[in-house]
Amino acid sequence: MDNDKMIELLNRKIQREKASRKAAEGLLEQKSHELFIAKQLVEETLLIVQEKAEKDVALLQFKGYLDAILLDYNQAFLQEAPSSTLLQRLLDDLVSIEGIASLRLTVAPTLSDNVQSVLNAGEVGEYHDLPHSTSEFNWSEDTVHILVYLHQNDERCGALQFTFNTPPSKTWHQTIEKQFCLFSEMLSAAFVRQQLLENTIKEKQRAENSEQATRDFVAMINHELRTPLNGLLGSAELMEDTNITQYQQTLLMTIHQAGEMLRVIINDLLDFSKMNAGMFQLSITQFSPQILIQTIEQMFLHQIEEKRLEFVVDVENTLPDGLSGDIDRIQQILVNLIGNAIKFTKEGEIRFSASWKDNALCFTVSDSGCGIPLDKQSTLFDPFTQVDNSSQRQFEGTGLGLSICKSLIDKMEGTLTLESELGKGSVFSVEIPLIPTYETEVKEQEAFDISHSIGGLSVLAVEDIKMNQVILSMMLTKLDIHPYFANDGQQALAFLENEVVDVILMDCRMPVMDGFETTRRLREQGYTKPIIALTAGTTSTEMASCIEAGMDDILHKPYKAKELEKMLKVWSVRLVSS
Repeated sequence: MDNDKMIELLNRKIQREKASRKAAEGLLEQKSHELFIAKQLVEETLLIVQEKAEKDVALLQFKGYLDAILLDYNQAFLQEAPSSTLLQRLLDDLVSIEGIASLRLTVAPTLSDNVQSVLNAGEVGEYHDLPHSTSEFNWSEDTVHILVYLHQNDERCGALQFTFNTPPSKTWHQTIEKQFCLFSEMLSAAFVRQQLLENTIKEKQRAENSEQATRDFVAMINHELRTPLNGLLGSAELMEDTNITQYQQTLLMTIHQAGEMLRVIINDLLDFSKMNAGMFQLSITQFSPQILIQTIEQMFLHQIEEKRLEFVVDVENTLPDGLSGDIDRIQQILVNLIGNAIKFTKEGEIRFSASWKDNALCFTVSDSGCGIPLDKQSTLFDPFTQVDNSSQRQFEGTGLGLSICKSLIDKMEGTLTLESELGKGSVFSVEIPLIPTYETEVKEQEAFDISHSIGGLSVLAVEDIKMNQVILSMMLTKLDIHPYFANDGQQALAFLENEVVDVILMDCRMPVMDGFETTRRLREQGYTKPIIALTAGTTSTEMASCIEAGMDDILHKPYKAKELEKMLKVWSVRLVSS
């Protein structure tokens, strides 16, 4: 091969190598550019991821701050009522969160008396009215403000308006809306709860005031009705011991019967009022059932003879010698049932039986009277209900007697049943669970020296009503007692500064100074002699007031001469024994 051909071959090889190197350099430059672009994309992506992570962390921090504040103030509103101080503290804590520039709370003036209608926190600037929205929240157009509404009974009653330093990211909106709505719900619930509490307190106060007014009214009516009745029945009782003609005796008996009927009606109405007012309470004492039955038998003897009926009393020997219970209310039940039997029986017999069974006092009252129709029996124990309510009815009455009997028996956890057939009479059966007591306990309670003379006993009667003074004076004079009188508590205190008496008969309700205050002052001065309350009050509250004031015993108006005599004998015996 000649040199020229060799050189040509070499040149071609060099050209090929140059072309290959140039192609390699071009490829390298292209790959370097692609790598550069890829690096830029990676850096940009990393920047975006980093920014997003930072935003997510900021959102989590924002939400965490709100959750902590929400938890703290949920507890706070459970422990205390919403107030301007507490709400201002809440707003200040919210504004301390980075990103919230200011905050305004507006509440309806009727929502609470303890909260200002507008409270602000943070950089207070201009608050623009946002357009009305039916949703729970409302953003401003620039998303710098958000308004969240408070509700009460499905009606708007206030709003929280948040202002941000800069418009929050769209990705934050859902979290912001949810968290801020939780705050509005918390505040709404706190206001509603407080209003319910205040309403409950007001209703309770109103009920207590109403109950107290009822108690005061019943006590006042008790006094106003029983006081004149005391004069009426006392006068009739005193007249029985005077020399009067047969005609006058008939009139006197009419007055006495009318007065007793009036007393029964007054007692029934007042008992019914006390039961409705929640003022009724049982008074548990020890008593002899035999003495109770003898008393009942003697009480109706005159009425039985007057209607020419037969009164059969059957007492089983199983009765304990003594029982513990409310003897006055048990007697009231028997008086009502036997009185009704006599009233509704024109001829035939009234039968009363008593026994002891399964730790209960059992008695039945049966009659051969008109009976009760089956359709009337279910409502017989309802108040103001009678078998015949027409204006032409044969038998008068309030229709409260059986209702009160049923209430008393229920109060004593007993039972009352009725069996009746029209035209054949009725049978009322009562069972009252009672506790037997020892005979000696009853005898100690019942016993006092009947033969003990109280003549010459020194008595001060503190009574403001002249009529009652006259009756009391005449009753005591029959017992050979010549009392001193004081018109009120002040006069009584002045009298006792210079005089000594054995017993004080103290009226409770008087002008100037009542019996309660007079008794308290006497006891404070060291007075130890018996003070007996003369009161028309029969409520447990009034009787408790007598004992709390320092009175030793209570004589209820209208009282009879025998009741007054017995009371004075009991305390005279105690004076002698002490």
